[in-house]
Amino acid sequence: MEEPALIDLRLETDSHILVLTVFEHWVARMYEQKMAATTPQRNNLAAAAVLEEKFTQRLTPFRPTGNPAPLTHADCTAWFEHDAIARFVLDAQGCVLRANARARGMIAAGVLGSGGAFICPTHRNRAEFDALVTRLMEGRQPQGRLLLRAGDDAWCLLDLAMTPDAAGRIFATARPAHCMGVEGMEPLRAIFGLTRAELSVLAHLTQGEAPKDIGRKMDMSIHTVRAHLRAICMRMGVKGITGALRLSFQLTN
Repeated sequence: MEEPALIDLRLETDSHILVLTVFEHWVARMYEQKMAATTPQRNNLAAAAVLEEKFTQRLTPFRPTGNPAPLTHADCTAWFEHDAIARFVLDAQGCVLRANARARGMIAAGVLGSGGAFICPTHRNRAEFDALVTRLMEGRQPQGRLLLRAGDDAWCLLDLAMTPDAAGRIFATARPAHCMGVEGMEPLRAIFGLTRAELSVLAHLTQGEAPKDIGRKMDMSIHTVRAHLRAICMRMGVKGITGALRLSFQLTN
Protein backbone atom coordinates (compact mmCIF):
# COMPACT_ATOMS: atom_id res chain seq x y z
CA MET A 1 0.00 0.00 0.00
CA GLU A 2 1.30 3.42 -0.87
CA GLU A 3 2.30 5.51 2.11
CA PRO A 4 0.30 8.73 2.40
CA ALA A 5 1.85 12.17 2.49
CA LEU A 6 2.74 13.76 5.82
CA ILE A 7 0.01 16.35 6.17
CA ASP A 8 -1.99 17.27 9.24
CA LEU A 9 -5.54 16.29 10.06
CA ARG A 10 -7.45 18.23 12.73
CA LEU A 11 -10.15 16.32 14.66
CA GLU A 12 -12.33 18.11 17.20
CA THR A 13 -13.68 16.46 20.36
CA ASP A 14 -15.81 17.92 23.15
CA SER A 15 -12.95 19.75 24.84
CA HIS A 16 -9.86 18.79 22.93
CA ILE A 17 -8.23 19.22 19.58
CA LEU A 18 -6.50 16.13 18.32
CA VAL A 19 -3.72 16.71 15.81
CA LEU A 20 -2.16 13.71 14.11
CA THR A 21 -0.45 13.13 10.81
CA VAL A 22 -1.97 11.08 8.03
CA PHE A 23 1.02 8.79 8.28
CA GLU A 24 0.34 8.04 11.95
CA HIS A 25 -3.33 7.54 11.17
CA TRP A 26 -2.40 5.07 8.42
CA VAL A 27 -0.06 3.13 10.75
CA ALA A 28 -2.73 2.97 13.45
CA ARG A 29 -5.29 1.59 11.00
CA MET A 30 -2.87 -1.03 9.71
CA TYR A 31 -2.20 -2.11 13.28
CA GLU A 32 -5.92 -2.29 14.03
CA GLN A 33 -6.60 -4.41 10.93
CA LYS A 34 -3.75 -6.78 11.79
CA MET A 35 -5.03 -7.29 15.33
CA ALA A 36 -8.59 -7.80 14.09
CA ALA A 37 -7.48 -10.48 11.63
CA THR A 38 -5.82 -12.48 14.46
CA THR A 39 -8.61 -12.61 17.06
CA PRO A 40 -11.51 -10.45 15.95
CA GLN A 41 -13.50 -9.81 19.14
CA ARG A 42 -10.87 -9.57 21.88
CA ASN A 43 -8.11 -8.02 19.80
CA ASN A 44 -10.42 -5.35 18.37
CA LEU A 45 -10.93 -4.15 21.92
CA ALA A 46 -7.18 -4.27 22.51
CA ALA A 47 -6.49 -2.28 19.35
CA ALA A 48 -9.07 0.28 20.35
CA ALA A 49 -7.40 0.62 23.73
CA VAL A 50 -3.99 1.09 22.10
CA LEU A 51 -5.39 3.68 19.73
CA GLU A 52 -7.16 5.50 22.54
CA GLU A 53 -3.97 5.58 24.59
CA LYS A 54 -1.95 6.78 21.58
CA PHE A 55 -4.44 9.50 20.73
CA THR A 56 -4.81 10.61 24.34
CA GLN A 57 -1.09 11.25 24.53
CA ARG A 58 -1.43 13.70 21.65
CA LEU A 59 -4.50 15.53 22.94
CA THR A 60 -3.98 19.22 23.63
CA PRO A 61 -6.53 20.92 25.88
CA PHE A 62 -8.32 23.77 24.18
CA ARG A 63 -8.47 26.84 26.35
CA PRO A 64 -10.27 29.89 24.96
CA THR A 65 -7.98 32.87 25.35
CA GLY A 66 -10.57 35.62 24.86
CA ASN A 67 -9.27 39.05 23.92
CA PRO A 68 -5.46 39.15 23.77
CA ALA A 69 -3.62 41.51 26.06
CA PRO A 70 -2.37 44.81 24.58
CA LEU A 71 1.20 44.87 23.37
CA THR A 72 3.78 46.16 25.78
CA HIS A 73 5.73 49.30 24.96
CA ALA A 74 8.82 47.21 24.20
CA ASP A 75 6.84 44.98 21.81
CA CYS A 76 5.38 47.99 20.01
CA THR A 77 8.81 49.57 19.66
CA ALA A 78 10.34 46.37 18.27
CA TRP A 79 7.48 45.86 15.80
CA PHE A 80 7.66 49.48 14.60
CA GLU A 81 11.42 49.43 14.12
CA HIS A 82 11.69 46.09 12.31
CA ASP A 83 8.50 46.12 10.23
CA ALA A 84 9.09 45.50 6.52
CA ILE A 85 6.86 48.47 5.65
CA ALA A 86 8.28 51.99 5.89
CA ARG A 87 6.47 53.70 8.78
CA PHE A 88 6.54 57.33 9.84
CA VAL A 89 5.03 59.36 12.67
CA LEU A 90 4.26 62.94 11.59
CA ASP A 91 3.10 66.07 13.36
CA ALA A 92 0.28 68.34 12.21
CA GLN A 93 2.64 70.22 9.88
CA GLY A 94 3.79 67.07 8.13
CA CYS A 95 7.22 66.93 9.74
CA VAL A 96 8.75 63.54 10.51
CA LEU A 97 8.93 62.82 14.24
CA ARG A 98 9.83 59.14 14.08
CA ALA A 99 10.76 56.69 11.36
CA ASN A 100 11.55 52.98 11.41
CA ALA A 101 14.55 51.34 9.74
CA ARG A 102 12.85 50.92 6.35
CA ALA A 103 11.62 54.51 6.45
CA ARG A 104 15.08 55.83 7.30
CA GLY A 105 16.34 54.03 4.22
CA MET A 106 13.84 56.00 2.10
CA ILE A 107 14.96 59.23 3.80
CA ALA A 108 18.60 58.42 3.06
CA ALA A 109 17.68 57.78 -0.59
CA GLY A 110 15.94 61.16 -0.78
CA VAL A 111 12.53 59.69 -1.61
CA LEU A 112 10.77 61.04 1.49
CA GLY A 113 11.62 62.99 4.63
CA SER A 114 14.16 65.34 3.08
CA GLY A 115 15.00 68.16 5.48
CA GLY A 116 12.67 66.76 8.12
CA ALA A 117 9.52 67.22 6.03
CA PHE A 118 7.64 64.12 4.98
CA ILE A 119 7.14 65.67 1.53
CA CYS A 120 9.34 68.63 0.68
CA PRO A 121 7.52 71.96 0.08
CA THR A 122 8.49 72.11 -3.60
CA HIS A 123 7.29 68.61 -4.48
CA ARG A 124 4.45 68.38 -6.98
CA ASN A 125 2.39 66.35 -4.46
CA ARG A 126 2.85 68.78 -1.56
CA ALA A 127 -0.42 70.66 -2.11
CA GLU A 128 -2.37 67.40 -2.25
CA PHE A 129 -0.56 66.19 0.88
CA ASP A 130 -1.37 69.41 2.79
CA ALA A 131 -5.04 69.14 1.80
CA LEU A 132 -5.21 65.55 3.07
CA VAL A 133 -3.47 66.47 6.34
CA THR A 134 -5.99 69.27 6.87
CA ARG A 135 -8.92 66.91 6.37
CA LEU A 136 -7.39 64.41 8.79
CA MET A 137 -6.69 67.03 11.47
CA GLU A 138 -10.21 68.43 11.18
CA GLY A 139 -11.71 64.97 11.55
CA ARG A 140 -13.38 65.02 8.14
CA GLN A 141 -11.88 61.63 7.31
CA PRO A 142 -9.92 59.09 9.39
CA GLN A 143 -7.44 58.07 6.68
CA GLY A 144 -6.36 58.75 3.14
CA ARG A 145 -4.00 57.68 0.36
CA LEU A 146 -1.67 59.55 -1.98
CA LEU A 147 0.26 58.46 -5.04
CA LEU A 148 3.80 59.85 -5.01
CA ARG A 149 6.20 59.76 -7.94
CA ALA A 150 9.45 58.38 -6.51
CA GLY A 151 11.43 58.39 -9.76
CA ASP A 152 11.16 58.37 -13.53
CA ASP A 153 9.28 55.08 -13.56
CA ALA A 154 8.68 54.43 -9.84
CA TRP A 155 5.64 55.25 -7.75
CA CYS A 156 4.89 55.04 -4.03
CA LEU A 157 1.57 54.67 -2.26
CA LEU A 158 1.38 56.79 0.89
CA ASP A 159 -1.28 55.85 3.45
CA LEU A 160 -2.00 58.38 6.21
CA ALA A 161 -4.21 57.80 9.22
CA MET A 162 -5.06 59.28 12.62
CA THR A 163 -6.32 57.75 15.85
CA PRO A 164 -8.13 59.39 18.78
CA ASP A 165 -5.53 57.95 21.15
CA ALA A 166 -2.75 60.08 19.61
CA ALA A 167 -4.10 63.57 19.01
CA GLY A 168 -2.01 65.72 16.71
CA ARG A 169 -0.11 62.73 15.33
CA ILE A 170 -0.39 61.29 11.83
CA PHE A 171 0.74 57.74 11.14
CA ALA A 172 2.02 57.22 7.61
CA THR A 173 3.26 54.26 5.60
CA ALA A 174 5.04 54.22 2.26
CA ARG A 175 5.29 51.26 -0.09
CA PRO A 176 6.03 50.78 -3.77
CA ALA A 177 3.08 50.85 -6.14
CA HIS A 178 3.39 47.62 -8.10
CA CYS A 179 2.55 47.55 -11.78
CA MET A 180 -0.04 44.83 -12.27
CA GLY A 181 0.15 44.35 -16.03
CA VAL A 182 -2.84 43.88 -18.28
CA GLU A 183 -4.14 40.77 -16.50
CA GLY A 184 -3.86 42.33 -13.06
CA MET A 185 -5.69 45.43 -14.25
CA GLU A 186 -8.51 43.52 -15.88
CA PRO A 187 -11.00 44.59 -13.14
CA LEU A 188 -10.51 48.20 -14.24
CA ARG A 189 -11.80 47.28 -17.69
CA ALA A 190 -14.98 45.92 -16.16
CA ILE A 191 -15.43 48.84 -13.75
CA PHE A 192 -14.87 51.68 -16.22
CA GLY A 193 -15.77 49.97 -19.49
CA LEU A 194 -12.29 50.32 -20.97
CA THR A 195 -11.54 48.67 -24.28
CA ARG A 196 -8.69 46.18 -24.51
CA ALA A 197 -6.55 48.70 -26.36
CA GLU A 198 -7.21 51.34 -23.70
CA LEU A 199 -6.36 48.87 -20.95
CA SER A 200 -3.09 48.00 -22.70
CA VAL A 201 -2.18 51.68 -22.99
CA LEU A 202 -2.98 52.20 -19.31
CA ALA A 203 -0.88 49.18 -18.31
CA HIS A 204 2.11 50.55 -20.23
CA LEU A 205 1.52 53.93 -18.61
CA THR A 206 1.71 52.46 -15.09
CA GLN A 207 5.13 51.07 -16.00
CA GLY A 208 6.42 54.61 -16.52
CA GLU A 209 6.45 54.53 -20.32
CA ALA A 210 5.93 57.72 -22.31
CA PRO A 211 3.17 57.93 -24.93
CA LYS A 212 5.65 57.73 -27.82
CA ASP A 213 7.20 54.56 -26.33
CA ILE A 214 3.73 53.09 -25.88
CA GLY A 215 2.95 53.81 -29.54
CA ARG A 216 6.12 52.10 -30.67
CA LYS A 217 5.46 48.99 -28.59
CA MET A 218 1.81 48.78 -29.57
CA ASP A 219 2.49 49.68 -33.21
CA MET A 220 0.22 52.72 -33.27
CA SER A 221 0.75 56.41 -33.91
CA ILE A 222 1.26 58.93 -31.13
CA HIS A 223 -2.07 60.50 -32.09
CA THR A 224 -3.86 57.19 -31.52
CA VAL A 225 -2.16 56.77 -28.14
CA ARG A 226 -3.25 60.25 -27.09
CA ALA A 227 -6.79 59.51 -28.25
CA HIS A 228 -6.78 56.40 -26.06
CA LEU A 229 -5.45 58.44 -23.12
CA ARG A 230 -8.24 61.01 -23.50
CA ALA A 231 -10.80 58.20 -23.61
CA ILE A 232 -9.26 56.56 -20.52
CA CYS A 233 -9.45 59.79 -18.51
CA MET A 234 -13.03 60.38 -19.61
CA ARG A 235 -14.16 56.86 -18.72
CA MET A 236 -12.37 56.93 -15.34
CA GLY A 237 -13.65 60.42 -14.53
CA VAL A 238 -10.21 61.90 -13.85
CA LYS A 239 -8.22 64.85 -15.14
CA GLY A 240 -4.99 64.03 -16.89
CA ILE A 241 -2.62 61.10 -16.94
CA THR A 242 -1.64 61.52 -13.29
CA GLY A 243 -5.25 61.14 -12.21
CA ALA A 244 -5.62 57.96 -14.25
CA LEU A 245 -2.41 56.57 -12.78
CA ARG A 246 -3.41 57.47 -9.23
CA LEU A 247 -6.80 55.79 -9.51
CA SER A 248 -5.30 52.73 -11.21
CA PHE A 249 -2.69 52.20 -8.49
CA GLN A 250 -5.18 52.81 -5.72
CA LEU A 251 -7.60 50.23 -7.08
CA THR A 252 -5.08 47.53 -7.97
CA ASN A 253 -2.60 47.72 -5.05
